[in-house]
Amino acid sequence: MKQKRSVPLFMISNLNVVSTISLTIALVCVFVSRNNQFLSLGNIFNLIQQNAALIVVAVGMTFVVISGNMDLSSGSLIVLTACITGIIYSETGNIWISLFACVLASTFIGMINGLLIAYLRINAVIVTLSCMIWARGLALGITGASSISIPSKLLSAIYRPFAFGFINISVCIVLFVLVLGWFLLTQTKFGRYTKAIGESEKATDLAGINTKMIKWIIFTLAAFLTGIASVVDLARLGSAVTTIGANMEMNAIVAVVIGGNRLSGGEGSFSKTITGLMFMCVLSNGLSTLAVTDDKLYLIKGIIILGALAVQMVCNIYRINYLKRFNEN
Repeated sequence: MKQKRSVPLFMISNLNVVSTISLTIALVCVFVSRNNQFLSLGNIFNLIQQNAALIVVAVGMTFVVISGNMDLSSGSLIVLTACITGIIYSETGNIWISLFACVLASTFIGMINGLLIAYLRINAVIVTLSCMIWARGLALGITGASSISIPSKLLSAIYRPFAFGFINISVCIVLFVLVLGWFLLTQTKFGRYTKAIGESEKATDLAGINTKMIKWIIFTLAAFLTGIASVVDLARLGSAVTTIGANMEMNAIVAVVIGGNRLSGGEGSFSKTITGLMFMCVLSNGLSTLAVTDDKLYLIKGIIILGALAVQMVCNIYRINYLKRFNEN
């Protein structure tokens, strides 16, 4: 009897992932019907390149969401650190110092945000929302709302293929960050404590775990990865523009949640984040290949995301009810 029910039980237990993969396949079918080159190697390569920064940010966002928190500062940190990189490069001509400053600045701001959230107990939404506002304002102020070109051979090399015609440094960065995130979440105490904080921070604190330190590390890690994402986006664009990183935090949150990670925290995995990223990457890339204006593009994208979230909610309710009945039997 157990053997007969093992496969459907496995499917039901992972219904969030299954539903997201099904929705992604449906999107692929729609886009292929409109553009027969959608699944070409060149377009798949473009899909990864266009969303490399989003993938990196989503890894950090996974830890934030699983801990039961929210980070709204990612997009603004990207534009601020990109502008800082451009200014330093313009003054020094040294790309290594510029990129180091990019990652360091993002990490430092994340550390400050983490201190305010973990030790002063200020709500994460408030702290990161204010950071989103002042960071973008500072970026506009120091650049005069103008772009800064960064004509560096090293930076352009990040997107130059060195194997199989599509493997480049940005792809390697994405794979490394995904593996690092999976390892930290599943194979370390840090990952287990992150989930525990999301389930019940008070109970975790009473168990003798330094929840303040863990939360501080979570936001510092997320900001560090945002700095890496800023470097990746700078390499793709070749210049620091004030529109870089626009809506990055929202896309990352949607990718994490639409894959099945619980927004209230305590439950999540990287398999869910990856399936959510697949959905978002296919959606963004597919819509960009269609000849539609920006207003229609945003409208269609918003409706599709809302529909996907509704499907996820229905699937989650069904999954919970099914598992309750199964355990009672």
